[in-house]
Amino acid sequence: MAQPLTPQALQQQRGFRGMSVKELAEATGVSPASVRRWEAGTQAVSDQAFGRLLKVLRCDAQDLTAGERGTETLQDLRRRAGMSTAEVASLLRRKRASQGLHVSAEKIRDLERGRPVRGRTWPSPETQGRVARMLAHVYGVPDRVVIDAWCRTRPNDPAPALPARRPRSASEGALATWRELNERQRSYLTCIFHQDQEAEEEQRQSRYAGEAQRPAAAWRRLTLALNAPADLVGFTRIQERLRDAGIHDPGTGSSVSALDRRGLIIVYRDRLYVDGLGDVPRTRVEMTRHGRAVARAALGVTSAPAPPAALLSPWLWKIVVRVAQAGPQGVDGSLAGRGPHYLAVGQSPDGRTPSRGFIVLRLPDEADYGPYRWFLTNSGRRHIKDHIDTYRSLYPTVNVDSIANMFT
Repeated sequence: MAQPLTPQALQQQRGFRGMSVKELAEATGVSPASVRRWEAGTQAVSDQAFGRLLKVLRCDAQDLTAGERGTETLQDLRRRAGMSTAEVASLLRRKRASQGLHVSAEKIRDLERGRPVRGRTWPSPETQGRVARMLAHVYGVPDRVVIDAWCRTRPNDPAPALPARRPRSASEGALATWRELNERQRSYLTCIFHQDQEAEEEQRQSRYAGEAQRPAAAWRRLTLALNAPADLVGFTRIQERLRDAGIHDPGTGSSVSALDRRGLIIVYRDRLYVDGLGDVPRTRVEMTRHGRAVARAALGVTSAPAPPAALLSPWLWKIVVRVAQAGPQGVDGSLAGRGPHYLAVGQSPDGRTPSRGFIVLRLPDEADYGPYRWFLTNSGRRHIKDHIDTYRSLYPTVNVDSIANMFT
């Protein structure tokens, strides 16, 4: 069942926005009498009206219901999008991936109620993965939100198998831009690109460790050169790469300007205080998306592999394994880092998207008071059971031997 609207919460949210019953009714497209009945708890809110309420009141579903992020079902996602089953079915039928599925409102209702869906191919995880991806597009949420809601709605079904995304091939336009560069410009772009990728990997490892993240505008701006004697300030990391490539000048001349004009990099010039020298002119560079695309195409570099859709990063997987290993004792409630924002019931990584709902902060079983601790939810246990073998191959350094027997 979908999480029902709480009458008092609706009254409160309307009050926060300074709206009268009449104003809310007009904005939502219903009569004032309907709003009064909603707030009195004598009339249920339709799926379409619920979605409109969220938009008009500019609030999240948990602000109007007793539900929490990370506990959504498929019906909850549809209601939040403000759609009827007939509307969803109509949108899915327009998609090429729905061919042969004969999507109908009845099938959407069966899907949401955990009942078998009629159709020769519907029971297969591959078909369900196609449907899940289409629903994610229709509802405007990430794939993993639909997968999590699907597993909560249909706990006895195999997990949907999302279709693999096609790898992107190098664009002819990017390769053409590379061919227009001279050898020196190519060397500059290559060295800057490698330094950019090194900085990106450092940020990735920092994120996996749960450390506070710096904005990309800060770490993607790389120091190219300081206008001061090298014996006093040394060489920057980009200059060291350039020297290895046989380029020994300061690195701030015509080649850099040419890359800037072509939109491959952005050049920033400012000053940096250096002890003993005072303010020293500094040149920094930042690769554009176009610049990275050109470098990747020319060097045959693919983007850093990410976990398959709906699976966790190494950092989040380690947290889930740690909580699983703790068993009925739970993990100390002061779990460090931003992990709970991505994993815990009631949390959100960005203030909008639901968490995975794999862990929950609560009292231990049979305890009436005392410190709260982290435990796996049913969704968390289901996720481990469905994917533990895949995680073994993805992240072999994360030891899961101690929990393997619990989820087989």
